[in-house]
Amino acid sequence: MTNQQGESRVAEFEQLWMEVLGVETVHEDDDFFDLGGHSLSALRLSTLIRQDLNLAVELKHVLENPRYGDLLALADRVPPERADEAAAGVQR
Repeated sequence: MTNQQGESRVAEFEQLWMEVLGVETVHEDDDFFDLGGHSLSALRLSTLIRQDLNLAVELKHVLENPRYGDLLALADRVPPERADEAAAGVQR
């Protein structure tokens, strides 16, 4: 992955957070739940991340890593082949 691709993915990841939470910005230390997130919005976020970014982020990952920077770092470590399995059959 080129640096430009990585920056694009981070920007898309950030955009999904802002969309789901209805906020204008997010920062590395922002907590999903402190910004108004709840279990259903966490499910929506994990689904959008899998569908739009093909990253294997599951609901439990959002619940266990509610800080933006932590979830982004975790998304880089989850094997991408799991994203296809996790997103199978899930529609927006």
